[in-house]
Amino acid sequence: MIVGFCPECGAEYEAAIAACPRCRVVLNREPPGLGGSPEVVHRVPDAASGALLGGLLEHHGVHAVLRSAMLPGYGTVRRDWATGAWGEILVPREEADEARAIIADYLEALEQGGAVRDDDVEGSEP
Repeated sequence: MIVGFCPECGAEYEAAIAACPRCRVVLNREPPGLGGSPEVVHRVPDAASGALLGGLLEHHGVHAVLRSAMLPGYGTVRRDWATGAWGEILVPREEADEARAIIADYLEALEQGGAVRDDDVEGSEP
């Protein structure tokens, strides 16, 4: 009986398995929301940046998953010491180009800087 799904690769496991041996993450009871095989579109330096960019993609209708490079339960111990990033953002292959464009536009606007005004924020009153 299958009761666990890897949130990263989507593999299915029996009840006796608690974590995906390939991805080394704790299994979920629900299958992952990504259709097809996911693609890394951006590496993030910390959890806050990942959450911000993931939320931005979700706001634009892109299905994003934030994957940490850290081993669950081991603090700052990395799964892969070859990367300096805290984690990465994965999206379905068919949404990868759109996700990269959204992230690039956001980062370009961020580099241009400038003060944020009340009228720049949706829903603010004049």
